[in-house]
Amino acid sequence: MAWARYLVVTGVAAALAGCGGDTDEPDVDEIMRELGREVQEQTGTEDVEVICSEDVSEGDLCDVTAPGGLKARVRVVRLDGDEIEGEIVQP
Repeated sequence: MAWARYLVVTGVAAALAGCGGDTDEPDVDEIMRELGREVQEQTGTEDVEVICSEDVSEGDLCDVTAPGGLKARVRVVRLDGDEIEGEIVQP
């Protein structure tokens, strides 16, 4: 099954808050949750899980899985301030 290309844009102001207060380090767990929600909304696929590396940054690929063995990847094309943009790419 082929995956269409989608642009995933989501606000992550809460994700960038960090634990230390003054840090600009993104909350990777929140980024993965937000990307997963956006992938679900844009593709209509349920129970999507997104896994990114702990040091995720622009240009990185995150793995996307869904029930039934569906797999894809999301390339982080922008991680800036209060939003993240990702693009679903072929597995």
